Amino acid sequence: MLQIFYSYTARAKRAHQEGVAMRLGQVNVISVRLLALVLACSVATTGCQTVKGVFGKGKKDDIPATQARTTQQGYYSEAQNYLAKGSYARATATLKDLRTFYPAGEYAEQALLDQMYAEFQHGDYLDAVASAERFIQSYPSNPQIAYAYYVRGVANMQVANDGFSKYTNLNPAHQDMGYYRVAFANLQELIARYPNSQYAPDAALRLRYMYNLFAEHEMNIARWYIKRKAYVASANRAKWVFQYYPQSEAIPEAIATLAYSYQQLGMTDTARQYQQLLAINYPQLLDRNGNVRLEDARTGSSWLNKATLGLLGQSATNRDLSAVKPDATKTATKTQVIQPSLQQQAAIQQAASLRLANADVAPNAPTATPNTNLPNTPAQEAEPVAPNPLDNINFGLGLPPDNTSPVK
Repeated sequence: MLQIFYSYTARAKRAHQEGVAMRLGQVNVISVRLLALVLACSVATTGCQTVKGVFGKGKKDDIPATQARTTQQGYYSEAQNYLAKGSYARATATLKDLRTFYPAGEYAEQALLDQMYAEFQHGDYLDAVASAERFIQSYPSNPQIAYAYYVRGVANMQVANDGFSKYTNLNPAHQDMGYYRVAFANLQELIARYPNSQYAPDAALRLRYMYNLFAEHEMNIARWYIKRKAYVASANRAKWVFQYYPQSEAIPEAIATLAYSYQQLGMTDTARQYQQLLAINYPQLLDRNGNVRLEDARTGSSWLNKATLGLLGQSATNRDLSAVKPDATKTATKTQVIQPSLQQQAAIQQAASLRLANADVAPNAPTATPNTNLPNTPAQEAEPVAPNPLDNINFGLGLPPDNTSPVK
């Protein structure tokens, strides 16, 4: 009897275990299917909403609108309210909706102008560049077209300035110069096309700043070579500045570096010529014994305020475009034209003539003796590398080859 009881108990226990296992298996299958369903939903809805919208409540802004929720006037008024409050991300989204649902409406052009402004103010500089490019291509006859050219240049400049310097105190001249080169070309195109626009004076200041920045970049490399006693290389870098950036604030340091480098190389005659040039033009860079005071010649960042009349400040760029934002008129009819002062006209003309050295030319390549406006420039200096003049090339600011007369 006891044996029968134990046998029944064992069978019951085994049946219970099998039932539990079966139920667990069913639960596991259901869990796997549910997980697969959730993942499938999240993949299927990637184009419509964020993952946050699947697993949580999400935000209204996460889900793009599929149809207009108001009139174009309503969208535009809403965007202006966001701009007034500094809610640039919401303003951008609203302006994009306006252009999506009313691409040919009366607010479409002004909406794109405001969009590039909002993107810039929000720090989305590459988006601002893209919007400016789109405006230039789509509305070339718009009275506000100069603003698009201006934003494109300033935004590219800000991309360059917001690299490591956004988080460090790194000198902009010590960074990659690619975006500065693009910004330089952008702003030169602005003042070439619209020299009387209200943005031309500021563009001229920025061009002057970047021109000096490129010269400072080369001099920073020359200083690096001097620290390592690579005087041939430092002389070539300084000569590069002397030749390609003759209107830059780095010229005194370039001459001092040439004098010092040639002296260290034992080329005393050539060194003496540059020392004489310093004595005439920059006597403060020589001590009582005629030796070069190289530390005093270094420009660093001291030229910034002098070069820009203090208008660009320490950051070299103006993050806030509010002062030059075009009026928000529904037809964008206000022509952005002013009559610059005589001083501004001169600065604009001078900035238009500035040229950067070709990025494809190696700085250490031997070049013809530069043509400068400094008195008593050495007529023919001894080259630390084998001479190989680049004939028939206009250097720097449209300088002619050595065998021609300066352009009047």
